[in-house]
Amino acid sequence: MPRYFFHVIDGKEMLDTVGTVLAGEAEARAEAIVVSGEMLKDLGGTFWNHGEWQVRVEDEAGNEVCALTFLADRQHLQEVALPPRP
Repeated sequence: MPRYFFHVIDGKEMLDTVGTVLAGEAEARAEAIVVSGEMLKDLGGTFWNHGEWQVRVEDEAGNEVCALTFLADRQHLQEVALPPRP
């Protein structure tokens, strides 16, 4: 089974040098969501101080499988807010 690497970029690169063995790209994309959610939970309220960050997934050959990019933007929150519920 292939190994995937989950790199975090938030102004500096934190490269995953160990990787995780997964069944394939679909499982790696699902794991990227889990990793991102864990990071958001760990950051708690300080998420808003981190600006933009990304979880980038690569396979063993260095090919990008996917990237999830997050932007914490309090200033423009009202501009993109969902309409009120009926």
